[in-house]
Amino acid sequence: MVSQEEKTKLIHRINRIQGQLEAIKKTILEDEKDCEKAILLLKASHQAMKKFGEAYIQEYMDSCFKERKNTNSIELDVKKAIKAAFSL
Repeated sequence: MVSQEEKTKLIHRINRIQGQLEAIKKTILEDEKDCEKAILLLKASHQAMKKFGEAYIQEYMDSCFKERKNTNSIELDVKKAIKAAFSL
């Protein structure tokens, strides 16, 4: 079971990502484009999503495995997740 503190940390990460996405949207809507700013915002939001994904998986991996008794199902799910994480 994930603690309330860890859930709060994950939500905080999501809120920061949403803020970064809103900043990107604002940059798109501005009349005068700042390409450097847009690129930095994109990079930051991309990195933030990667960090969130890693934190989320770390927090929920144990509970996901404990809920499933069938090891074949777990193995297939992990393989699907790895493939999805590394495919473009």
